[in-house]
Amino acid sequence: MENYRISVSELFTQLQSDPSGLAPAEADRRLAHYGPNELTTITQIHPLRIFLNQFKSFIIYILLFAVAASLLIGEYVDTLIILVILLANAAIGFYQELGAKRSLEALKNIATLQARVIRAGELLLLPARELVVGDLIEVTAGDRVPADVRIVEAVRLQAEEAALTGESLPVEKHAETIASEVTLGDRRNLLFSATTVVAGHGRALVVATGMQTELGKIATLTQQAEPEPTPLQRRLDEFGKKLGYAIIVICLLVFALCFAKEYAAGSLSPQSLIAFAFIAISLAVAAVPTALPAVVTIALSIGVKRLLAKQALVRNLAAVETLGSCDVICTDKTGTLTENQMTVCRAWSLDGETRLEGSGYAPVGEVHGDCDPAVFVCALLCNNASLIEEQGEWRMVGNPTEAALLTSAAKAGVKVAFQRCDELPFDSARKLMSVRGELAGKEMIFAKGALDQLLERCSMVLIKGKECSLTAEHRRVIEEQNARYAAGALRVLALARRHIPVDAPFSESELTFVGLQAMRDPPRPDVIEALATTRRAGIRVIMVTGDFGETAKAIGREIGIEGGALSGAELEKLDAAGLARALQQQTNIFSRVSPEHKLRIVAALQQLGHTVAMTGDGVNDAPALKKADIGVAVGSGTEVAKDAADFVLLDDSFSHIVNAIEEGRGIYDNIQKSIMLLLSGNLGEVLIIFLAVMFGMNLPLTAILLLWINLVTDGAPALAYSVDPYGHGLMLRPPKPRSEGILPGSKLLLLAVLGSVGTAIALVLFSRYGGASENPADLPRAQTLVFNFVVLYEVVLSFVIRIGYRVPLFSNPWVWAAAALAIALQALLMYTPLAAVFRIVPLGPQDLGPLLFGGGLFALAALVYQQLSGSVAGKPRRS
Repeated sequence: MENYRISVSELFTQLQSDPSGLAPAEADRRLAHYGPNELTTITQIHPLRIFLNQFKSFIIYILLFAVAASLLIGEYVDTLIILVILLANAAIGFYQELGAKRSLEALKNIATLQARVIRAGELLLLPARELVVGDLIEVTAGDRVPADVRIVEAVRLQAEEAALTGESLPVEKHAETIASEVTLGDRRNLLFSATTVVAGHGRALVVATGMQTELGKIATLTQQAEPEPTPLQRRLDEFGKKLGYAIIVICLLVFALCFAKEYAAGSLSPQSLIAFAFIAISLAVAAVPTALPAVVTIALSIGVKRLLAKQALVRNLAAVETLGSCDVICTDKTGTLTENQMTVCRAWSLDGETRLEGSGYAPVGEVHGDCDPAVFVCALLCNNASLIEEQGEWRMVGNPTEAALLTSAAKAGVKVAFQRCDELPFDSARKLMSVRGELAGKEMIFAKGALDQLLERCSMVLIKGKECSLTAEHRRVIEEQNARYAAGALRVLALARRHIPVDAPFSESELTFVGLQAMRDPPRPDVIEALATTRRAGIRVIMVTGDFGETAKAIGREIGIEGGALSGAELEKLDAAGLARALQQQTNIFSRVSPEHKLRIVAALQQLGHTVAMTGDGVNDAPALKKADIGVAVGSGTEVAKDAADFVLLDDSFSHIVNAIEEGRGIYDNIQKSIMLLLSGNLGEVLIIFLAVMFGMNLPLTAILLLWINLVTDGAPALAYSVDPYGHGLMLRPPKPRSEGILPGSKLLLLAVLGSVGTAIALVLFSRYGGASENPADLPRAQTLVFNFVVLYEVVLSFVIRIGYRVPLFSNPWVWAAAALAIALQALLMYTPLAAVFRIVPLGPQDLGPLLFGGGLFALAALVYQQLSGSVAGKPRRS
């Protein structure tokens, strides 16, 4: 039977322990046998593995093929250049991911957790890792619980368990046995590892340590959850595979055409076979987008720096783009959508209602209304919390509910001198707390608690400063007001007082009802606008919380999360198909959920074809954070959540998720532009060679000329795209479908048209200037002309492509610098001794006219086609 369902005495017997604690020798034996009280499944990734991970890409495999091909044909310079590019790309990615890992380590609290342990009747202070099952420990307010424990003794004991269960309010704890089977959040006689004691003190028996704790079970789930590849990784891998297959097919086809042509002519020889292989390999070199890995890595790195400036730490480089592709965000409520700070928003007496503005524990906010000030006096005096200001920030010590009452009194300007002499502490049976003392020379009792308990003890009511008899009508009005607050998911406390003689006993009877205070965990100030932005961007937001259903639905209504709601118990009854139907029917609020429920929700959404982001701060969020396409942990959250996430929001603001989405979409656009530029240029080069061979012409471009084009003319503008400003309307267009490739159909059609036009012009120039001539002396000039046209064609292309993404022409000086650099290097190559190395000839003035005419004709054709097709990077929707 579960340890919360058997008596304390039976548990001592079962665990072979004693009310005076374990003997030190027995504790040492158990520690040696069962191991230390620590998590063992969260493994560290070795830096070498991070470095090797940079080479896991089909594009990289294609480049390695190009290296082998270059070695085969003796182009050792080409080989060296490609290897340098590969290593530089890996170094950038390695540096970025290792830096993020070290930054995250710096966020962690390195202090060793200590525990007060009773062994053989002696109280010891020991490292928490030395705890064993059967140990007896003491806990008090402010302690972090070091293991899962069964409470033996409890005095006003309360624990904050939001990190584990998602419940925002502190939970009252007791030592009584619970007869029936209950969920984790309702096991009130247990304290769980990594939760915090916020009030009271007690003794407890350790029932689970390390991986056997609830925290350890979640860590196991987290490790077992398989991380999903990001949309960018999937699309690039798919793109690389298709490109690789296309390269192989085209190379084989060209080789076969040359072979058939020579065979038909009867001139086939070993030398001609080597020449055909040379042509095919040159074509492969031309088709490989050499600069693509570097472009993608640099674009992501720049995005990482931009996001860090916006308080978002990126742990995985490829994850930067994923938020820009997600169409569902599953978000925790407590601490993510809300402040995770109780705040009094209403105070009420029979004289009227007061509305209090502001949030958190800072005593700042306007007060409107006219309830009796005694409501604030009573809450201030019947209180054991305190507020502390440190460097302009307010924090509370004690119970968050009591701290909220202190803040409301400070906002109302209530200050009184009270000499307390006695207290009846809160307990779960009475649901009341009372204090006794002297106020303004009078002996007084002040009480607070649940209305149903307090009102039964009241015989009077305070109206306009006078104590009157409590009538049935008064009771009806009070209870209706309490019900209205409760319906709005507000936590309500009733307040009462009593004048007593000095020698009278301390009794919670014959009280005078004073009023009510209603509080809530308010939404973050920027969350409503952030959620509105995600809706405009076509992104669905689902609240997944461990808190109660009514509270979750009330917060959802306030911040704009609409749709159906399901509790964890209701979700438990659904099979996979039922959960999928619920999600398809826009169920957007899930309450009282467990870690397993969160995993099921994320997995069901992924099965429905969604790209899912999961945000959270608690231990219970970690498995779903890892399972989701991208996990986003908040900075004040648990280390388990941060270890499982791809992003860490350093200041907990939900609005930074929106910033990350916009950044991700912009980065994706820039990567897509780079791929378009590289692929369009490469397509033109491949078509030029392929068609020239088919039409019986000479080879228009050699392998070294192709590599120069790929590195200089393709690479520099593509790298400049990495810092391109983002186009207009990024957050007014729907997310990219999960099934969409790295380039949608409209982009591929644009590339086909541009590549075909450029190829036609190049082949006309090549044929016109001796490309088909049998005189070897004519070939260098014709090759030089085509070589320069392709460079000009790709320079023009670098500006034409940006038009379709709504980027202003002069907004990025680096694109212009790259174009100028390409032209300057081209001139340097042609008019210096380097021309002999590349086997080209200087062009005279008579050659530049046809070259410029061809470039202008291509630019005109590209602009006309873009205008007619309306090719843009996703048209913004009307909001």
